Amino acid sequence: MDISKLLNAVEPIDATLESNHPTTWEGLGHTLENPSSPTEADILTINRFLWRSYKPRVKPDPTVEDTPHVKEREIPKWNCNQIRTKIRNFLATKELTRSAFLGLLHIEPTDFREFMRLTGGEVNSTYIGATIFFDRYEKREKEKLKAMEPKDRKRKAAEQKEVRTKRSKDGAEFLKRIEEVELPDIDDDGTVPVFDDCDDIRNKINCFLGEGMVTKAAFLRALGDVNSNSLRSYMNLRRGASSGASNVVYRTAYVFFEKKRILEGKPKSVKRLANEDLQGPDGFPLDHSPSLPFFEKVVNGY
Repeated sequence: MDISKLLNAVEPIDATLESNHPTTWEGLGHTLENPSSPTEADILTINRFLWRSYKPRVKPDPTVEDTPHVKEREIPKWNCNQIRTKIRNFLATKELTRSAFLGLLHIEPTDFREFMRLTGGEVNSTYIGATIFFDRYEKREKEKLKAMEPKDRKRKAAEQKEVRTKRSKDGAEFLKRIEEVELPDIDDDGTVPVFDDCDDIRNKINCFLGEGMVTKAAFLRALGDVNSNSLRSYMNLRRGASSGASNVVYRTAYVFFEKKRILEGKPKSVKRLANEDLQGPDGFPLDHSPSLPFFEKVVNGY
């Protein structure tokens, strides 16, 4: 990620910082050891600057409410999960292709893939670049809206509502078609062997919800009225092939995405075929135990 190019494209943002921290983008550029190829220390410096400079929400310490001279604790404008959601929603609009988006922000595809699959990721260049991008993007959109005539704003709001209504209708129809698909390997008791690991399912859920075709509530209903707490718990687990195997979301989401794959006529991936060979006809175990043969090193090689 070439930070020097990104810094030149961003206007200075007011900030109140300690004297030993940069207060402008220009000052930040001078502080970095190597803007064109930032070191780990540079990335931490940039991240610290972002935390302090975006007019963040604040959480005042209840013990110092009556002492205004004491600085309030600051938190970032957006956390990593919020940035991931913003990226998925933005790419779903097709305003930019993924490669164009990464090129604009000078982000390496490997860094992007790693960030989108993480739970955290504050020091990843994707988080830093996307935070700057969406801050400026949303400000521009607000300025455009303010510049519109009242009748134009009303027309745009109506168009957006129409798009949301159509997307909701199309999404509901799509979910119905998925539900009607019959899986060929279903057992007599209604169970299905699972051949995607937990990380695969998390990635598929993130991508599907990021497309914006259906709401999270509609998706949970399609899984069989799964509780939202179960989904949140599953998605927030640390990465690992077996991390979340006992969660109901893992089993039901696998069935959902397998039906979706069949409906769309897509072939099994190389990794999926490897999983079938490694796990046998019973698929992955549906509980999380260190003794279970998840073969993470082999699977992650695909």
